[in-house]
Amino acid sequence: MLSQRYFDRFYDWIVRPVQNEADLQEIDRIDTETFGKHALSFEKLQKLHLTYPNGHRLLCAEDIILGYISLWPLTPQQASALIAGQLPEKERTPMTTTQVAEMGAQFWYVGGMIIDPALRKPIKDNPIGMMMAMALNSWAESGQLKYPTEVLTTAYSPEGAALLQRFGFELVREGNQMPDGFPLYRRAAPSKNGLFEIFAQRGIPHLFDSGSDT
Repeated sequence: MLSQRYFDRFYDWIVRPVQNEADLQEIDRIDTETFGKHALSFEKLQKLHLTYPNGHRLLCAEDIILGYISLWPLTPQQASALIAGQLPEKERTPMTTTQVAEMGAQFWYVGGMIIDPALRKPIKDNPIGMMMAMALNSWAESGQLKYPTEVLTTAYSPEGAALLQRFGFELVREGNQMPDGFPLYRRAAPSKNGLFEIFAQRGIPHLFDSGSDT
């Protein structure tokens, strides 16, 4: 359980990338507690991080990781296989940093959005909303998205499915049509402005000065 002082420092919380192996070990611990047998192995987490180091964005208070969101760029071929129900979680490999820098990425996969259980009924505000706002703004402003862009994600629980539906995600495949047994959802945006309009519709503010629409 987090101490009261971490709640008191709510507005000092930050979203940052993974910085070292200790961060990956903490993600592994959170994953295992949350997903049990469905959690990715530590070796898979390492491989994902080495391939695309910006994939995990951690919500932190000082040196404590409170939660994370992961966003992975997929090649069109991997996205097509995922949508067709032919790509298990363990076989999903992101584009490399070099590939994304050279080509941009049109297809993205949200691999997880996890908050410490102590924060799911927050004392002061909505930490998962803060994490989503900061992480999604950072992602959208990274210059690595290729439009129209499409976000794919899996619902691991009825609560997760309800959250995705509230954010306008549409069901692509039922769980019994997916290799891991969980339903697949997607959401598309035609442009950068369109992406931020989607965010605004769901209460996620635009936190940074925006350049021209791309």
